[in-house]
Amino acid sequence: MHKISNTPESETRTSAPVAVFTALAWEGAAVRAVLRQVRREGERIWRGSTGEHEVVVVTGGIGPRRTRRTLEQFTDMPFTAVLSVGCAGALTLGLTTGQLILAPEVRMWSVEGEARLERFPVNPDLLAHTRTAATQATVPVVEGSLFTSAKVLFTPEDKAEQGRATGAIAVEMESGVYAAFAAARELPFLALRVILDPVSMALPTLKGLMTPEGDIRFFRTVPYVITHPHHLPFFLELNRARAIAARAISNLCHALFPLLTDQRSISRRE
Repeated sequence: MHKISNTPESETRTSAPVAVFTALAWEGAAVRAVLRQVRREGERIWRGSTGEHEVVVVTGGIGPRRTRRTLEQFTDMPFTAVLSVGCAGALTLGLTTGQLILAPEVRMWSVEGEARLERFPVNPDLLAHTRTAATQATVPVVEGSLFTSAKVLFTPEDKAEQGRATGAIAVEMESGVYAAFAAARELPFLALRVILDPVSMALPTLKGLMTPEGDIRFFRTVPYVITHPHHLPFFLELNRARAIAARAISNLCHALFPLLTDQRSISRRE
């Protein structure tokens, strides 16, 4: 796989870009909406500016396997920090669409040996900046850990079970892999995730109806809805929730990115 390494070796860490990784196309679009001078650098890779700092936005697709494959392109590229940005599903009652999960750590089952819950801490300075950004953007916040799942949790029962097993309050499928990547390179890490689906929402099996980046395949979905009309309310609710989550992500990034322009505001302590 081709590796992205278009930054001179002489570039220092302080001038390296912030890396923002998303799973879904609409998540990446929500981040890019607040950047200046956005330009495409490769397949699902963009670079933009906050005015004083550069940001690389990468849409890597859903799930740990695609996430690891995406990261192979960036082993030689210097970054200032690594951010995993996007949506998450609730694992507990009381969480609503558009809420920010202010997560001090990301939890993920180990892929090697016996089942073991790995814990990846979020950089405390980035977490503090995110709290400030949420206040400025008037985005509601709930505090608790994130869980990175290797599989989709389709039912409320699946979600509740994993919530009890992991102690996390929300689930997604990529942040643990990005956190491990950042830890291996001793880079500050942040998971910025907002709730898309509440714990009560059941997710139908949509194999073939969506791309790996979360875009709906229109010409497959229309015939599907015609033959499965009982799923139409789900698609309508998903579209509504996506709009709310995308707006929250854009507002948070708009408030957060200016706080990251000074490298001294981000320590490497955990």
